[in-house]
Amino acid sequence: MSKRERLLATLTVSVAVLLAFFIFIADPACKKWIDLGGDVESANARLLKNLKLLANKEYLEKEYDKYKQYIQKGAGEEEEVSSILKEIEATAAGCSVDVTSIKPKGTKSFKEYKKFTVEVTGEAKLNDFLKFIYDLEDSKKLLKVERLVLTLKGSQSDTLRGTLIIRKISF
Repeated sequence: MSKRERLLATLTVSVAVLLAFFIFIADPACKKWIDLGGDVESANARLLKNLKLLANKEYLEKEYDKYKQYIQKGAGEEEEVSSILKEIEATAAGCSVDVTSIKPKGTKSFKEYKKFTVEVTGEAKLNDFLKFIYDLEDSKKLLKVERLVLTLKGSQSDTLRGTLIIRKISF
């Protein structure tokens, strides 16, 4: 082999070795290095967030204590419906609302919570209905009046007949 051929062969082998080194070693190592950098940044962000939460631990616990009374764990669906009906009846009795019918309308289950719906029909004066609605929405059961339909009981009466759709979200 001539000197020139040896030089070309050496250059060709050198380029092939460098190319193989780049493709099989250097490029994957760089990609791994970049991925690790991203993982480190992500872990750093989570760490900072957790440190902020720990710094606010007392405040968060106070806030949680305010609202934990509203969350009932472990109650079955029937027990929950029964509890809602009792709360509605007790509130109606305390507000002078004469409940003529109360019907559970069903339960819808979602991923994180359940939605209970109840239809209540009753008779009372306007002020008593307003107090009833206020007391329902202010109860510890977190009840919400979704719909209210009021009609006069009679043409000469100041008593109203009302139908309410009441819902409760349970976690």
